[in-house]
Amino acid sequence: MDTYGMTSRSIALGGAVTADVADISANYYNPAGLVRGEHVRVGIGWLGVHHELGIDDHDSNVDSVHGLTAGLVVPGNIDGFRFAFGVGVHLNDERISRTRSLPRSRPRWEFYDNRPHRTYLATHLAVRPVDWLLIGGGISFLSYARNELSIRGDIDVLRPDVGSRVEHEVSADLTTIRYPQVGIQIVPMPELSFGIVYRGEFALSNELIAEVGSPGETSSTRLLVGDVSIPGYFHLVSESVNAFVPQQISLAGSWTPIPELRISAELTWVNWSAYVSPIGRADILLSIRVPPELQDTIFVPDMISGSTPVAASFSDRFVPRIGVEGIAAREHGLEVTVRGGAFYEASPVPEQRGVSNLVDTDRLALSLGSGLRLDQLRPLIDGWIAFDLHLQWSILPERTTRKSSPVDPVGDWRAGGWFFSGGLSMEIAFR
Repeated sequence: MDTYGMTSRSIALGGAVTADVADISANYYNPAGLVRGEHVRVGIGWLGVHHELGIDDHDSNVDSVHGLTAGLVVPGNIDGFRFAFGVGVHLNDERISRTRSLPRSRPRWEFYDNRPHRTYLATHLAVRPVDWLLIGGGISFLSYARNELSIRGDIDVLRPDVGSRVEHEVSADLTTIRYPQVGIQIVPMPELSFGIVYRGEFALSNELIAEVGSPGETSSTRLLVGDVSIPGYFHLVSESVNAFVPQQISLAGSWTPIPELRISAELTWVNWSAYVSPIGRADILLSIRVPPELQDTIFVPDMISGSTPVAASFSDRFVPRIGVEGIAAREHGLEVTVRGGAFYEASPVPEQRGVSNLVDTDRLALSLGSGLRLDQLRPLIDGWIAFDLHLQWSILPERTTRKSSPVDPVGDWRAGGWFFSGGLSMEIAFR
């Protein structure tokens, strides 16, 4: 959601919808908008993204992202007090989540590698105490993984497929994390609307514990080299952050100068300085009891150095957005809408002059879209059906990184490219 957006209408407007969003995408952009309308809304959509990103004129093979978006808005009214419930979800159609750890020396596109490959689920409640004030809030849910791998038995070094006799145990736990989102919309007059929203930060952590043998029982696992048996024990603990999204605050306004035209603008502060680097911690313990006859030929180090976290040192950024929506045609029971939008994100990633190689450049996104709404559907439904589509082109201008050390193993590199996204959405509204 944070990288590509939610639903075709909102993406086509460049994400500048915080002030007046009312459809299912309010579950991401501003939960206050859930209580803006009076219809029950059910929506579903599809989004696909293709990346063409490269380093030193070589394709980085950044995976495509595509999946389904769905949501529900249920308004209510008790003695004139208006409220609404909302649920929003995004499901990748290839995987629930993706984790890929790379050496710190290998360059990777930091915001387009693991970060987009996650499931989004949010629930919200909104109220409208007075006509001009809408307030909403809720919680988004994600999960992080803790994995354990244990191996015991005899490992034949010369004939591992035939002579090894081992047993292994694998366990994985997914732990849910929650982060808040609250928003307000102010409507002083029908032609003018303002919005503010806060999204909390979250970090998806991964912990891996790998163990070969049992501590204090080096005889439980042995390395077999011919007739020689070498007892040993190995233990690895790795902790890293798979994806991090910082807290954000968006301020927005929307103006309808004539009934057929709507203009919206937005400014988002993103707390990138709190970013947690994916370069995590690793601790390694190795214990091998070398037989006396092999002590002159097999060397076992007293200690194996692991890795320590490296600070990302990102900088906070302000992201401006603009969106324009106009009614191109309106006939009895039919309305055609055209949309356009844009936003600019300056990269928060500093120049990677040291050992780390987190790749990113600025991003300029240009969007186009259209919508078709049918609102004369009785007796089928007392409401309307809307179909929307969008196309978005994101340009990442080339950026050059020069290493401070002339003998750096990676050396200087250039990165840049573009990616393209498109999608369709359908929403049904009824009383």
